[in-house]
Amino acid sequence: MNCHTCSRKSIYFARYNGRHYCSTHFLDFVEGRVRKEIRRQGILAHNSTVCVAVSGGKDSMTALTLMKEFSRERRDIRLIAITVDEGITGYRSEALRLVEEYTDRIGVEWHCRSFNDEAGFTMDRLAPRERERTTCAYCGVFRRSIMNSMARDLGATRLVTGLNLDDTAQSVMMNIARGDMTRMSMMGPHERTVDGLVPRAQPLLGIPENEVLLYAIQRGIPFIRSSCPYSEEASRNLFRDIVLRLEAEMPGSRYAVIKSGMAMSEAPPSGRISRCAECGDVTSGSECRACALRTELAKVL
Repeated sequence: MNCHTCSRKSIYFARYNGRHYCSTHFLDFVEGRVRKEIRRQGILAHNSTVCVAVSGGKDSMTALTLMKEFSRERRDIRLIAITVDEGITGYRSEALRLVEEYTDRIGVEWHCRSFNDEAGFTMDRLAPRERERTTCAYCGVFRRSIMNSMARDLGATRLVTGLNLDDTAQSVMMNIARGDMTRMSMMGPHERTVDGLVPRAQPLLGIPENEVLLYAIQRGIPFIRSSCPYSEEASRNLFRDIVLRLEAEMPGSRYAVIKSGMAMSEAPPSGRISRCAECGDVTSGSECRACALRTELAKVL
């Protein structure tokens, strides 16, 4: 098949809109939607400091590349890459080398903090221990907490993540399945400002995961292709399969899921927003999730 825009050979067919794209027009298709999302979310507002959370995977490396390119002519924008080192031998060490080399090459300031320094343990140390939750349950909480504290300490006005269309649809489905409307209302991208919480932004919100992968390959953006050795434990895997099956049967359903999630998240959080009595971070209770897990892990580590 040929590209719908020109006569060149198609490299990609988007089932949800019925159009074929050649390499050039596929790149334009992705970049146009990302530009629109950046404007809609106000990520590059005047005199902004934007932190991009970079893990080394295809999504965050693509988000960093596009944020760098779209802010290139903006002298009032400070762009910073941040990485959290969970302490996963091989997997994370490879990613750290890649991110350090890439940020140096494209001229982006880079900062890294580790679980060991901030929380007192590594995921490799925690993984073999008997505990109440999956490895990913602990990792996600501490990673988000450290990302927020890094962005806050750097004076960021926005914390950009590489969450794509599939990631966000999965999160909506997970929150619905758990009946967790408080967490649904706190999902990014954030339009409301909460003191102590750097607003999250998602420039790849409208881009399916397979399109992010193809875009990174077509652009020659480097990224690690290995998976976290503990990812098989994640409950998200079930919802990944559900979202993929929905999309296969009903093209465009991922967008509908996110639209529904955003409609539900427009209501204010059902729980009160306060400060953790232990560390001062934002929480809906008297103690934040990270501090609660620290207490729990003190019995394990």
